[in-house]
Amino acid sequence: MAAIPRRRKNMMHDPIHAARLSLARNSIDALIGNQTEKAAAFTDLAWALLHAKQPGSSLKALQNCGNALVRKAAAHALADEVWENGGADLAASYLASIAELSIIDSAKKYARVLPTNSRSVMIAADAVGDVVAEGHPKPVKRLSLSLSDLEPTKAVGMVVLTEELATAAGPEGRRLFEAELAAAVTRASNASILSALADSDAVTVPGTGDPLADLRAGLQAAGPSDGYVVAMPSGAVADLATRVENRGGMGVRGGTFVPGVEVVAVDDATAITVIPASRIALWDGGLRVSSAEHATVDMRDTPESEAELVSLWQTNCLGLMLERQWHLAQADSVAVVELES
Repeated sequence: MAAIPRRRKNMMHDPIHAARLSLARNSIDALIGNQTEKAAAFTDLAWALLHAKQPGSSLKALQNCGNALVRKAAAHALADEVWENGGADLAASYLASIAELSIIDSAKKYARVLPTNSRSVMIAADAVGDVVAEGHPKPVKRLSLSLSDLEPTKAVGMVVLTEELATAAGPEGRRLFEAELAAAVTRASNASILSALADSDAVTVPGTGDPLADLRAGLQAAGPSDGYVVAMPSGAVADLATRVENRGGMGVRGGTFVPGVEVVAVDDATAITVIPASRIALWDGGLRVSSAEHATVDMRDTPESEAELVSLWQTNCLGLMLERQWHLAQADSVAVVELES
């Protein structure tokens, strides 16, 4: 009588295996949910500060905020201490949630991110494959600097809304504010880091007029990296988003084009900048927001028109200041593809 073949054990029906999968899934869901909750709390924090138009009322506005995470960050704190009592954590989650719009935050997926609380940093590495006694590793310094001597770059943005829009427009007004908040944060930091990279020893490559060919040329010219961040004009990003090569599901404003290639749309960019992200070292001082209160600011009707001083108080407007500090400690083998005019 032929032996009856034994059935292979179905791992999905193994109660221990199923329990482990469930625990892992719950942990991932909890982590994602926690980050999403913190990012939403940051927008509540910014919304509360926008309405704090009276001098000295910012902290009270946060302490009275309807979001418990914001109240916790503001509890028993002075105005500047909000960012030490949880506000910085909320800001970090918010920045992570809009990373596809930000060159700095896209780069942080692969870059060597320096700790904010260390006085000095030194990184060295080497590897050998040798059978003789002399074949010992001889580490080479990849990065050595004192964080106490660095001069961070400050990127500043601003959001201004009429008081009527901020108080009586309902959910639509809030959505407009959140869209402008993300745009102001990313526009300022993107411009500042591209300016810093332009001053580095970048490799220049002539463009072809085809966004995909130009992207490939930039990747080939850039140094080897675990991942790349590519800043491109918005029209070129929209073109790439419709290509069959877009296996990462990138949208018209950017995202993952293919695994390891993050694309960011920059509206006023005139070239394609390819950053080998794992070859850069970045210090990120985080994002802070504050009420503009009765500030007098330069405003213009269009980006090309002349600016004029406008009092927010006299024009019945509310303003929010956004400030981010960062420092590019090292950037190797950046490639710039010059586009055809």
